[in-house]
Amino acid sequence: MLGEYDFHLLQVQYLKAAMLQIPTFAPLLMTTAQMQTEYDNGVTVRADYLNKRAALSLARGELHEKHEEAHQVAIGVYGVMKTRYRKDPGSLEAINSLPVKDQTVEQTRQRMGAMQALWTQLPNDPYSSPAGPFVAWVGMDQAAFDTKLTTMTTAHAAFVTADENFEMAEGNLHTKDAHLAELIVSALEEGRSQFPIGTPQREVIDSIPTTPAAQEPNQAEITAASSPAAGQVEFQYSAQRGTSYDVLHKGPGETDFTTVADDVIVTTYAASGLAPGTHEYKVIGQNSRGNGPASEVTSIAVA
Repeated sequence: MLGEYDFHLLQVQYLKAAMLQIPTFAPLLMTTAQMQTEYDNGVTVRADYLNKRAALSLARGELHEKHEEAHQVAIGVYGVMKTRYRKDPGSLEAINSLPVKDQTVEQTRQRMGAMQALWTQLPNDPYSSPAGPFVAWVGMDQAAFDTKLTTMTTAHAAFVTADENFEMAEGNLHTKDAHLAELIVSALEEGRSQFPIGTPQREVIDSIPTTPAAQEPNQAEITAASSPAAGQVEFQYSAQRGTSYDVLHKGPGETDFTTVADDVIVTTYAASGLAPGTHEYKVIGQNSRGNGPASEVTSIAVA
């Protein structure tokens, strides 16, 4: 589910990039800001889904732990009860009538509830000295037993709430995914209708992927790099299976590369107003599977 959803989010990014590249491309009369809002909302829905899924997993683990603890206590207390009151026919009959099947949380709750009710009716423990209420073992009196039951019940209630929240978040994810899919199909159809085959605008529209990539891009390659005039650079780039690109630049005297273009779907780059000296560039190809290796660094001498 998330794989398809993430691909739709990526397509929305590509649509925005196409709108920036083609000023007359406004699918469904949307602005680039509105397209960005669609993407941001999609990211929010995704994050909520992941948070709710993680919360459910934690609640499930906590419930399993508390249920197992309560289950073991019920088994242990039941065995000790039978041993202590084996010479008391009336008490033993009541103990033997207690439910002993507790594979599920509800069954354990019913079993412990019955034991809890009987505990208050039992006579003093025949082996206690001085005479006193039944205590299964040190630290396991009725109050401790009740606490185990309460803790398990609380964990179960938390699990139910987490499960309900997750189902709601999952439903929101499905709804948003369907909305994004419809938006993308409509926008691409509109772009193909608006721009004829063979035009630069149509090439940009057709560069938006319609199916997820099977593999990450190969290493990007920069070609036809030059400085056509003072303060200017231009070059082309590509990467097999690349559907968008990041362009990184390091100017004269700089120690680190910085991103000067990100998530662009065009395969040419041009800049002007650059300081004289050697300018270095590298490009990273991207697709729905991730990033490919960065290109070799290309140096361009700017007059």
